[in-house]
Amino acid sequence: MNIKIICVGKLKEKYWKQGIAEYSKRLGKFCKFEIVEVPDEKAPEKLSEAQMENVKKTEGERILGKIKDRDYVYALRSEEHTSEL
Repeated sequence: MNIKIICVGKLKEKYWKQGIAEYSKRLGKFCKFEIVEVPDEKAPEKLSEAQMENVKKTEGERILGKIKDRDYVYALRSEEHTSEL
């Protein structure tokens, strides 16, 4: 089995890098595991809705460029803003 995680941007925090290295080592015994980082789109701190859509589109195209025709895809999304209950 092959597992490829495609993500936007690079990890900067040392503890995240160490955690990923540990789990990569563990998973490597059972499958081929790969992390592919695509560059994030540079954008100003405050974005309009249209600018945000352009950033998402550009990053999405970069992600799609790393997916092969026969790959199974599971999309994950992190939610930065949560709605109030």
